[in-house]
Amino acid sequence: MFVACLVIGCSEEGVGDKIDESPSLLADYTVLLHKDGLMKTALLNADSEGIIVDPEAGDFEILPVPQLFYRNGSRIGFYIPEEDCSANFTVHDFSYGTAGHSSVFAEDLNCDRDVKSVAFSGNKALLAYVVPKDNKENDYFIRILDLLKSPSTYTDVSLTKEPIQLLFSNNKAFILCLDTDITNKYALVAINIDSGAITHEVGLGADVLKISQDGMGNILVSYPNLHSHIDGNTMILGITTNYLLGKEPKFGYAKSEYFGNQAMYYPMESGSKSSYPHIAAVYDFKENMSVLYIYENFLSLEERNLKYEIEDTTMVSYDAKNNLILIGYRKKGGSGKGGLMRIKPIPDPKFLDNVDLDGIPIELFQN
Repeated sequence: MFVACLVIGCSEEGVGDKIDESPSLLADYTVLLHKDGLMKTALLNADSEGIIVDPEAGDFEILPVPQLFYRNGSRIGFYIPEEDCSANFTVHDFSYGTAGHSSVFAEDLNCDRDVKSVAFSGNKALLAYVVPKDNKENDYFIRILDLLKSPSTYTDVSLTKEPIQLLFSNNKAFILCLDTDITNKYALVAINIDSGAITHEVGLGADVLKISQDGMGNILVSYPNLHSHIDGNTMILGITTNYLLGKEPKFGYAKSEYFGNQAMYYPMESGSKSSYPHIAAVYDFKENMSVLYIYENFLSLEERNLKYEIEDTTMVSYDAKNNLILIGYRKKGGSGKGGLMRIKPIPDPKFLDNVDLDGIPIELFQN
């Protein structure tokens, strides 16, 4: 029996067994893996019979696992520091199997520079960084990098507050900033990436966890006990949703997220809901409701511990073509291995299939 739990309770409606009667669940995926400090990909082929790993290696070059990366649709960008204190910003496009490389910070090789966040859209990339100063306030900058020009051309924009996170939404750039000198409160700053001009600034108060896209042109601001929507065009505060105590969706704490069908798919901190640190969760913004897919509700103890050897959830994604949730996980034992399973969502949740992976999944792209 498969039981899907809601943040407003648990529902057994539409439970099912582990056999899917769909005639075809055809899909090809590229899953981004990390193992032994390196990042690589695996190509997966799936149908109604299950998932297999394609022996083809694909066009992705193996890289050291970066601390900073940013996904934009079928593209993902990595910030990779070099030993001489310069860096490279690399963008991989999984739709076309291409990669572009841009050199960053090669002009002064300042090893004290602290890069906080990166983002990109089209041919422009943003890098938020801090330059520490002795005995006075630090300097804060956004670097706007042109990815098409070689050598790379850039514009540095000075900020009065510390940049924490960068985000593109509808080809517009937004910065989550923190006033560390006076108020210790956050602000959302909009910037024109062509001119470098700051166009809007909105105070967000304290305790902001992160900003995200909501898939509908708004900026989603996450707090521990609520979330707010800010119109990406007007910067006007829209709907604010407060959470009931104990019913918090906790997507503000998630290190990865995927948006699809007006919902966010993410690994959620489980608390007392599961014995696993993170579980697959889906937050429906239309209904303001989370659905939790807890391993204990659809896999037996033997399956969890012996067959799949699940240690923790590392990513959650969505296959819109087949209406499937994909859950990536790390295996037990410190082997650096993982797996990926597909399940059908409510109202008819079903476990479909699983594939073992030589690495821990962190992002998934549908081909």
